Amino acid sequence: MSQSLQTTETNEDFDVIIIGAGLGGLGAACQLGLSDKNVLLLEKHNVPGGFATSFVRGRFEFEGALHMLSDIGTPEDPGALYRFFKRIGLVPDLLKFKHIPEYYRSIFYDGYDTVIPYGVEEYFNKLLELFPSEEDGINNFREICEAIYNGIQYIGSRRGKVSQKDIIKDHPWIARVVGLTLQDIFDKCFNNKRLISVISQPWGFLGLPPSRCSAYSFLGMTMSYLDKGGAFPEGRSHALTSGMVKCFQKMGGTVKFNALVSKILLKNDKIYGVELLDGKRFHSKAIISNVNPICTIMQLLPDGTIPEGYKKKIYAPEIGPSGFSVYMGLNASPQELGLKEHETFINKDDDLDAAYDSFRKIRDPRYIVAACYNNIDPTISPQGTSQLVLTTLQMGDEWQIIAPDQYHKIKDNYADKMIQMVENTILPDIRQYIEVAEVASPLTYYRYSKNYNGAIYGYHQDVYNSPMMRLKSKTPIKGLYLAGAWTNFGGGFSTSILGGRVAAGLYLSDNKEGEI
Repeated sequence: MSQSLQTTETNEDFDVIIIGAGLGGLGAACQLGLSDKNVLLLEKHNVPGGFATSFVRGRFEFEGALHMLSDIGTPEDPGALYRFFKRIGLVPDLLKFKHIPEYYRSIFYDGYDTVIPYGVEEYFNKLLELFPSEEDGINNFREICEAIYNGIQYIGSRRGKVSQKDIIKDHPWIARVVGLTLQDIFDKCFNNKRLISVISQPWGFLGLPPSRCSAYSFLGMTMSYLDKGGAFPEGRSHALTSGMVKCFQKMGGTVKFNALVSKILLKNDKIYGVELLDGKRFHSKAIISNVNPICTIMQLLPDGTIPEGYKKKIYAPEIGPSGFSVYMGLNASPQELGLKEHETFINKDDDLDAAYDSFRKIRDPRYIVAACYNNIDPTISPQGTSQLVLTTLQMGDEWQIIAPDQYHKIKDNYADKMIQMVENTILPDIRQYIEVAEVASPLTYYRYSKNYNGAIYGYHQDVYNSPMMRLKSKTPIKGLYLAGAWTNFGGGFSTSILGGRVAAGLYLSDNKEGEI
């Protein structure tokens, strides 16, 4: 007979408790570290980071999820995220970045192959070079992109404290784009399918094709990359998240690992603290949860504490895709293999809606990205070797219904088809170089994150869940805030960190106004 764990009151009181040391939780923790608050960060695993981690197979250490960070820039021309990292003491002493030479390579089964550069001028000049007959449309598209990016920068400079009237007056494209898909923007500019495909290649970073993807999200992401370039942390994303923990601790924060929160405690309908799986309790009047909102609201809180209307907000949005990745250690250098770019998008054709539909079927992949990390950091794998990571998206619910005795067969078969896409395009004899291979399915992503269906971006990042419309950090319970990819600015490393900072800022504002 099992015995229930006894509750242990620790008599430790904190101004804020943060649940989860993923990117949103770390962003919130470090933002609060800049204040004089006493903050506790609780993490169920023995390392921080969530998806931002690495693992070892054989003589290779693989990056878990990060392809490239936006909004970093250079020390001379820093992006907002780099400036935040400098404020908390992360850069330049604890962490340095490698800068990615090009935006991406795009290749199709029909042989079309091009490399897209960073830089606003360089990018649009490349499009004009590739599609000279579309000059008017490309110039129109550039005007829209720059207008939207200027509006996003204006809102950021005001820390979100802008009126609707000001936005409509000074940045009308921000108001217009909120309800538009990326395809709506394309329709205003051009209809060349190959041009649309080339521009759209990073759509997998948001999980939806142009017909469904929020134009605000995609164009904001694109312009951020073009403006500041892409960056990758030396030591992989594990070095990034470990460094953020060190900064948080140096600023006086407390971190506890192997600390799984089982309950959020309320007293008189107010936040009282948390209880861990082992029965330990920590007290606070404010909590920021980096756990997905469905679990936070429906599992960690006592029954009957959340209004039905808010529950509908939690359940109504469609849950986005998970990932499927094949991590390969190759016993030849990138030079020997002819791998010159970091990020290569491989497409069967221009039908992006068909590619998206393939995420709902465990059949033939139509769109993958092959990332060779050695082209960012030559020392990322042993001399004379390469790392190549293949990634596509899959809806997690399809994998939930696979019979256990069929799982490994289906997973290996799907991985084999992704490798076939590489054979058909960039590396025909790849199999003879594979020394180590590991495969992650949506069930893998679920096991490590406990996100529903293994979702890597949280809710779908469509028009109804664009940054302006997405679930916000504040909840109906005073003192309880949400962070992470499911809220605020959506999925992705940079946006998840920023979303955590927003949650922290809301707490500081409410606390100052005496609302907690």
